[in-house]
Order: sequence, then structure tokens, then C-alpha cells
Amino acid sequence: MERPITSSRLIKTLLVLVALATAACHREVAMPPMPVHNIRFTDKFFDVWPTSPTRAFIVGDRGKVLLTEDGGKTFQRINIGVNLGIFGIQMTDDQNGFLCGQDGLIMRTRDGGKTWERLNSRTHLFIFGMSFTDRLHGFLVGDRALVMNTSNGGETFFKRQLDRQFPPEIADYALPYEEPVLYSTRFVDSDHGFVVGELGRIWATDNGGKSWNEQQQSLVSQWKRALGPNEDQRFADYILPTFFGVSFRDLKNGAACGLEGVVVQTGDGGKSWRFAHQAEKPGMPPDSLVPGTVVYPARDPLFSIDLFGGDQGISSGNTGTVLRLQGNGAWAHDPTVPSIPVQFSQVRFFDPQHGWIVGQGTILYTDDGGKTWRSCQG
Repeated sequence: MERPITSSRLIKTLLVLVALATAACHREVAMPPMPVHNIRFTDKFFDVWPTSPTRAFIVGDRGKVLLTEDGGKTFQRINIGVNLGIFGIQMTDDQNGFLCGQDGLIMRTRDGGKTWERLNSRTHLFIFGMSFTDRLHGFLVGDRALVMNTSNGGETFFKRQLDRQFPPEIADYALPYEEPVLYSTRFVDSDHGFVVGELGRIWATDNGGKSWNEQQQSLVSQWKRALGPNEDQRFADYILPTFFGVSFRDLKNGAACGLEGVVVQTGDGGKSWRFAHQAEKPGMPPDSLVPGTVVYPARDPLFSIDLFGGDQGISSGNTGTVLRLQGNGAWAHDPTVPSIPVQFSQVRFFDPQHGWIVGQGTILYTDDGGKTWRSCQG
């Protein structure tokens, strides 16, 4: 005979079931920590600045600043408090450095990169490149022919437009050529500096920026592309390829790179420039192509160039293009760099053995002069 369940027994039974269910819900389960990836394929890295053979800063889109102290085996992210793109960084010594970028961004560190303070640039124009000769003196370049310089470590900036002044009779025709973007600058010492940019601009100063002179005229006769029906002979030097990067080994020897995969070189401090020849592979003879002709092959743009050591040079660009300077003066495609079809924005060597290449979701490091490269995973 079944015994009826009293209401009190039913309540006790329900309480026991609830207690067991609650205990089951609160059982602790060990969950592994989610990995923190400082390097993602969606990252856009624009610049790298090594301060030792194994220590380097890498900067990029959305205010991203990374620091490695072990040759790219590990990275730490530095919060700079802004979410703007950073196009350039330079450390002038162990403690002092600067970075620049979108919306007139200029920031300074005085503690080796641990913290950064935003400076009053008095502009909202993009600042693409900079070159400091010491912690007090530096030049920055950017959109709309912008050139800025400081002589007090960024407390104040002097601004100007590095732009050709056209005579009144052709001013209306010159409108398409006014205020070209300036992308890169390199000061060899406190007096001698160079600026390159859009429409083949090359500017130089030998008095610390008090005055500037254009230097691209020597390239015009070498560039054999005919003027179009709407192009004016008076602006022939404005049909030269845009230059994105410039580097000088010393006061005499320099190089610049840019659109159409061109590299131009000087051996006399910029008094004259020449288009460099290229080779398909190291050891192959230079090509005999005439720059600017209609049969000139399509080449990926080059965004950065670095002359280092006594005679070495390297340039990087779109779709993973990397060129190395050969003993015969030609620039050859470097097969030692991993074939990664992404944009390589910047290449920079600390010394002849230790160097970096950064770009779209990519950081590469070499410690044997570029014989081998390691992809840093972060």
C-alpha cells in the first residue's frame, strides 16, 4: 500500500534537489587564460625604431605601440592614451623620443618609452615622417607641404609650407601641383637635411632649415615619359614619381624610393640624382631599362629605404617586395625575406647585422645581416 507524500516531505525533497543543483552550478572549473596576441593580421605597422640589437619600438594604426627587448620573441604593448594612427617614431637616446601621426599627432617620451605625453603641434594635418638630430632639434613633414621644426624638444614648433612659388602668369595652371604631400625627411647632421614627397619632390637644406632648395631637376632628363595632352612643359618635373622614403649614409651618399618601384641615388649630397637599375636576383646583371618609357615594367611601389653600414642598403614595399643593394650598384629582389604578399611599410637596421621589417600584420627580424629572417608572432 503506497504511503501518501505529505506536504512537509515534498518541501524537504525539493529543497535537497535545489541545493544539489546549486552546488552543481557553482562547481569551479579551471579555465585556461585566453592568450594575448600583440600582433594580429589586421594590424597595420608603419614604423620601427631599434635602440639596441634586440630592443625596438614598433608603431602602427589605432595608437598601437609595441616594445620588444628580446629580438621579437615577446612584446609588450604600451598604452599612449590615443587611438590615432602613428606613422613614425624615433628615439634620440635611451630616454628621449618622439612619435607622430594622424590629426597632427606629436608625442614625446622622457623615460625610455614607458609613458608618452601629447605635444601641441598646432595643426590637424597628418604628419608622416620626422628626423631628430638630438633630443632638442628635429624636423617633421606631412600633408599639404607641411614642414615643422623644433629646437627645444617639442615645447614649441615652427611651421612652414615647403612649396614652390609660381609666378602670377602661370599660377592658375599650377593649381594641380600646389601643396604636395611630404612623406619623409632625413637630417644627416644639424645643418644638412633632405625632404621627399609627392610629385617627385626632393628638397634639401645646408643651413638647418633656414632655406631650402629643390633637387629633383637632374632627374627630369632621365625620365623619358612623354607629357600628356593636358600637361605643360613648364611643370615637367612634376610628372616624376612620388617618393615615399629617403635615407643618407653620410653627407654625400643618399637614396630615395617611391612609386613605380623606383630608387634614385646621389653620390654628391643631392647636387645630382640618378635612377638606379634593378636586377631580378642577386648576382644577376642590372637591367638596361630607360626610366619612364612606355615599355617600363609595372613594379610595386617602395615605401621605405635604409642605407646602413659602409655599403649596404635595403628597400621595402607593396606585396612583400624587398630589394637589396648589390656590389654592382643595382638593387635586386631579396629571396631571403619570407614571401608574404602584404605591404611592408618600413625597414630599419640598427647595425649591419640586426634589422627589422614591419608592415601589414607582420614583424620580421634578422640577426645575421638579412641572411635569414624570423617572423615574430607576439
